Amino acid sequence: MKKIFLLIALFVTVLTISCKKESFLDTKTTASLNEEITFADSTNTMDFLAGLYVDMSYYFQITPAHNQRETSKITDEGEGRYPAGGNFDKIFTQGTFANTYFNNYAADWLTFYGNIRKANILLRNMDRVPLSEAKKKRIIAEARFLRVLYYHYLTRAFGGVPIVQDEVFDTNAVGTLVRNTWEECVNYMVSELDACANDLPPNYTGLDYGRITNGAALALKSRILLYAASPLYNGGGTSDKPELQKLLSYPTADRNRWEAARRAAEAVMNLHIYDLYTDNSTPWSGSATGKGQGFYEVFITRVNNEFILSRLLPNGKQVEQGSLPRSRGGANFYFYPTQEMVDKFPTINGKSISSDVKSMSNPQGYDVSNPYANRDPRLSATVIYNGSKFFLNSTKALSEVNTYVGAPSDGLVEVSKNTATITGYYSRKMCDEYAAMTGGSNVERGLPIIRYAEILLNYAEATNELDNSSEAMEILKELRIRAGINPGPDGMYGLPASPLKDEASELIKNERAIELAFEQHRLWDIRRWKDGPTLDGKYVHGMRITKSGSSYSYQVIDVRTRYFKDIYYYFPIPKDEVTLNPALLQNPGY
Repeated sequence: MKKIFLLIALFVTVLTISCKKESFLDTKTTASLNEEITFADSTNTMDFLAGLYVDMSYYFQITPAHNQRETSKITDEGEGRYPAGGNFDKIFTQGTFANTYFNNYAADWLTFYGNIRKANILLRNMDRVPLSEAKKKRIIAEARFLRVLYYHYLTRAFGGVPIVQDEVFDTNAVGTLVRNTWEECVNYMVSELDACANDLPPNYTGLDYGRITNGAALALKSRILLYAASPLYNGGGTSDKPELQKLLSYPTADRNRWEAARRAAEAVMNLHIYDLYTDNSTPWSGSATGKGQGFYEVFITRVNNEFILSRLLPNGKQVEQGSLPRSRGGANFYFYPTQEMVDKFPTINGKSISSDVKSMSNPQGYDVSNPYANRDPRLSATVIYNGSKFFLNSTKALSEVNTYVGAPSDGLVEVSKNTATITGYYSRKMCDEYAAMTGGSNVERGLPIIRYAEILLNYAEATNELDNSSEAMEILKELRIRAGINPGPDGMYGLPASPLKDEASELIKNERAIELAFEQHRLWDIRRWKDGPTLDGKYVHGMRITKSGSSYSYQVIDVRTRYFKDIYYYFPIPKDEVTLNPALLQNPGY
């Protein structure tokens, strides 16, 4: 544990962070300052606080090209672009456990503990900061929230970790810290959020928009308690050693944890501040009649009532840079959606593609010869498939993207290539259809860390686990109404009114997968549900499209297998940390 603090300098680095002009993230100070100078000045102090916000979006991959934190490509959600076996996602999916695997999580460990240490430095210096007592109170609450957020990132990756409280260890600190139990970590995070929530305002405007709010504290509590109630952590840890088991989960399951998760989500809903960003009437490239436009638009609208916590980005095309195909000026396209991800989206009737097949009596059912027609509009906002429309600079208009074999620039290539898609798809989530890298508009956006849709899904899951599947379906209806799915003759948007608990559970899992696709939830959901066997040894697939004249034929193809053993339910505590401090127990399998 000593190495955590050896690698973090005692001097305070005031980070330069760029965001939209006149944002609180647009810091003024670039110098490296010691604590005495930093916290004697209000501007330097606020810049230091802004630096704590930077890693909120740690797992989103927008730049650089080899950022290894993005998690979609190690699940069934996406496939990584780079084919070499030494790339982190290939190490993960093949289970080779090269040094890169361990180094990646050592970097995560140090990053999150580094931010926790910075938060503690800020907190211990607040008495000397020349600000009003009211503003100090709010800053302290922001720092405590951000400290919890980084503990959340640590615990979901590693299980129970050392809680350092308010301590700021110096370079002479002896490595004697031990891991707190899972229960102690959850209790600490929840108590900290409860303590700071009332000192945070309900919202911000102007320069302070994007800061931590009361709703963000309640929403993070909802996520933490949902995890705590889930199978992996609610008595489902993967070690048979009692001293390690209590670090990984609660030793025994307790149904009451689902009730705590339900109440936490309900508390956010009862604020009546947040809502789903809904518009089903404004035409966009995914729907000529406007269905699902609100779902598409929310990710390119910086200020909206659905985002509870977001990481503000400067005006630009950062997400487009990491996603778009070559014909739209893209050069990175870090990951490609899989056929598994595409197939999770239901038809426009809200039914699965296997159960809602096109016929004379059902003209809007799934058509295997035209597989992207009459689908849930969220598909068009999430995936670029053959025929998707996106701004093309040469025509200055929305034009089709072609991904069929042999198509110029963007067509399907072999798995061994990294020049274009190997699944037949590109990622569209959070991209502005008029923001090609070679032209079009810049985008004002924030990356969604927590949004209201997640809270609704948290509530639905907890409610179903408490044997109220009918209420859970009513919550899913809200998401499907916003998505633009047809209500159907029974007004259930393709959902059963009173499903059995297990059926409802699968529906909730699927809805979560498509609603939150590429927002860095899928890996953590698979782990907390203990659904690793659904991936292990299985291929993820793509779609080979062949063009003949003006018609297309479609063939599902194997892309790559996945590896997901019990070892992946918890990641390794860094080797150096365990070597320096043997009392810091290692996770099972490492």
